[in-house]
Amino acid sequence: MNSTRYKFICSFCLLLSSFSSILHAQVPLSFELRKHERLLILAPHPDDESLSSAGLAHRVLINEGNVRSVVITAGDAYVEAIEKDTGRKNLKPTDFLKYGEMRLEESRHAAKILGNGFIHLDLLGFSDGSIYDMLVSHWRTHPEKSEFTGFSHVPYRIAQDKGVAQDGKILHDELVNILNETKPTLIVFPDVMENDSDHAGLGMFALLAIHDWINQKNSGAKKEPRLLTYLIHWQHGWPAGSDSAVPLNLSNSPLFLPDDLPLRGHQRACFNLNVIERNLKHNVLAQYQTQQRAMGDFLAAFVRSNECFTMLNVEDSRDIKNVVLHWQSVRKIFDDNPSSRARI
Repeated sequence: MNSTRYKFICSFCLLLSSFSSILHAQVPLSFELRKHERLLILAPHPDDESLSSAGLAHRVLINEGNVRSVVITAGDAYVEAIEKDTGRKNLKPTDFLKYGEMRLEESRHAAKILGNGFIHLDLLGFSDGSIYDMLVSHWRTHPEKSEFTGFSHVPYRIAQDKGVAQDGKILHDELVNILNETKPTLIVFPDVMENDSDHAGLGMFALLAIHDWINQKNSGAKKEPRLLTYLIHWQHGWPAGSDSAVPLNLSNSPLFLPDDLPLRGHQRACFNLNVIERNLKHNVLAQYQTQQRAMGDFLAAFVRSNECFTMLNVEDSRDIKNVVLHWQSVRKIFDDNPSSRARI
């Protein structure tokens, strides 16, 4: 990995750096939206954009703002789900490609229902499972080749990046370009502590791209976006109801971030959803039919009375020379010391 990608002299690096003893019990702040927000949502797979922040996106639009949603991969490597759908164990590359095409279309349908045509949706179409590897192993070298589809470039006809090589530098530069085009006031992306390599990897890509965007020379007005990270994949049955075998109606109950998710010196904030927004989120998630068949209980567990995030602060400054190795160190401490996880 190129050494220049290790240098972070920027506030949001606190996300990875705090090992002090910090109590995890914290009352989340109430998150307030401003008029005319420019919201950018980064999602590793089709459905993460809606699971994490469908309610938030809807409220931004109601408040005369703009929403851009970027889905990085096609989510095409969900082996168990494809086996169940096809009734076969000996899957072929064409099975994964067909599945990825369906998932991308599902994100398109969901965005139309959520935004009534007013959400700018980017479907990049990279391979499922490729994000972290592109960051650490495929940066200006040979492109990442999917072991499932067999492609080292984006193969999907409906993807914005059809034909683009699966290379980390290309993805990084594309994210910086999107930031320049959107000029977001609010950026939502995965927490780097997620128990999924694509989610954690996209969290790192987001931090790298945001850092480079904010520190561009001759870029005009000072950039001061608010940064929110979300959590989708964790452990110990979080969120409650996600492994219930049947979808449960939990829409009248709040969903808070888990207590054993390290605070790392940050604040948490929750955005309350009204009944209309909860029903809309339920209808939006219904568009991901492949995922409803595979894990409808998991999707239903995110239709709650709120959406919660960790707030990062772009004004704090820390110098981390190797973000990936540091993250791996954090993960090792976290995984090896379950009793002290909340204090990381």
